[in-house]
Amino acid sequence: MERVVSWAGVAVMVTWLGVAGAAAEVLPVPEVIARLGAPKEEMHVLRSPTGSPLGEQRFHVAVEGARLTFEVATNFTTGEEWDEHGEMDLAAGFRSRSFAKTVRRDGSLVQRQDVDFTTGKVAWLVDGVHAERTLELPPDTYIGPMMGLVLAAVPGNALKTSFEALVFRPDPVVVTLRAEATEAGHAPPGVAAAATTKLRLKADLGPVKNVLFASLIPTHYFWFTRASVREFAGFEGKLSNGLEVVMTPEAPATTTAHTR
Repeated sequence: MERVVSWAGVAVMVTWLGVAGAAAEVLPVPEVIARLGAPKEEMHVLRSPTGSPLGEQRFHVAVEGARLTFEVATNFTTGEEWDEHGEMDLAAGFRSRSFAKTVRRDGSLVQRQDVDFTTGKVAWLVDGVHAERTLELPPDTYIGPMMGLVLAAVPGNALKTSFEALVFRPDPVVVTLRAEATEAGHAPPGVAAAATTKLRLKADLGPVKNVLFASLIPTHYFWFTRASVREFAGFEGKLSNGLEVVMTPEAPATTTAHTR
């Protein structure tokens, strides 16, 4: 409960002050995604920073014409289950259309999020309390699993690329995030640091507000292969349920948690 209250307070303060980070941009669509000929599915395994199994995730993406759809099913060893799906337009860069997420614990619905990016209408349910709001969502606003897709378009030598992110803590708020290539450093187990690009994704609220609030918004790290066709290679960061996870692609036979 203390974590949720803290995040809600941050959202209120950021909204009140306004989010004035670096100029954001609609990210371009890599050719490999724009011309995806057949649906793609990956299995991702979630572990703690010390290597303990936390769950697994199935990620499915398909492209038809200029429309991308994705479905993500994440099952945690705690019994919590996330189901996420969304749509994006690809005709003029990555532009979000819709997103929906449900969270179940032991089979019972405890959270739901529904976002229509074309109208700005956002609805959410947390522990039986339903709310709605209409927000002004810039064309470069992304959420959750979309970030793993759009970040593949960030070049490995990028000094700074910014975009907007819609986050629920638990109320929705739009925050500017900055993605930049960083030192190779450590990499998740099974990820060759020398063969990947490491991107750091952190809040960019402006010089003054970065000092006051950015440290309260988790920094995430993504790894992508350096091949001509860039592929997701790893993720490290705190999820919205408070878990610190390391996520890497694995063979579908991996069974760290039950997947429907």
